[in-house]
Amino acid sequence: MSMLSRSLARKAGLAAAVAILATGGTMAGVAAASASASPASHPAVAAPSIDHQLCYTATAQGFKIPANVQLENQFSTTPFTPEISSVAFHCNPVAKTLPDGQVFPINYPNDHLLCWNITESAQPAPMAQVTNQFGTATLALGQPNFLCLPSWKSLTGPPVEKTPAPPGLGHFACYPVRVAKGAYKPPPVMLQDEFAPAPVSAQVNPEPVELCVPTEKIVNGKVYKIIKSKWNLLCYPVSQTPIITPVFDKNQFGKAPVNIDQTSTLCPPSTLKAIG
Repeated sequence: MSMLSRSLARKAGLAAAVAILATGGTMAGVAAASASASPASHPAVAAPSIDHQLCYTATAQGFKIPANVQLENQFSTTPFTPEISSVAFHCNPVAKTLPDGQVFPINYPNDHLLCWNITESAQPAPMAQVTNQFGTATLALGQPNFLCLPSWKSLTGPPVEKTPAPPGLGHFACYPVRVAKGAYKPPPVMLQDEFAPAPVSAQVNPEPVELCVPTEKIVNGKVYKIIKSKWNLLCYPVSQTPIITPVFDKNQFGKAPVNIDQTSTLCPPSTLKAIG
């Protein structure tokens, strides 16, 4: 695990890991089960254009990082060229159930993310007001530290899809954050992704650690535009959930096995307003 990943795990204050489970259903099965579990008393919730993501610290070898990768987003309106190093996180879409029984199901079961550590020259670091199901707060952003690529994922072998990545999901650049004003109040939740055969009780730390924003990627002049601009991901440390390792990812950097270490963060869809 990278030094940055260890730092994030320490910040999470995670409980001792639960026993690793070696089985799990398909993402489509998880999505269907989550949707059917929603009590009739709760009206259907309009699906955002991205699911909740459950992220795990991870390592991988075998991806080929191209030269001259540039990034641009609402915070960095002039493209910058980061140094892309090691794989840091793998993220799955996850179904979330609140204590009152309301379910936020998986709507996009193919939308996984694989995230790399990045470093770069100084970028603008504004404040941002970020709102999601856990509340609203004003956040101070640090320098971008992760690049997340949309990725296919398989549990059994290299993905065989013809496209290099899921077509409906874009790239994200992530920024470390601290709460400057306001607070989030996440309740205990039940989580289920492809690694968990049944919903798992989880505690969410109210202090977010990363804000991931839709980002345009430019590689040797070829532009990968932002696909879903409205929804961002605000990531909170979360207690341990089951894992399966290795998994097999495919994205624009190639395909390779990915070793899953431990649960790191829960990232609900969020909206933001830049301040300053």
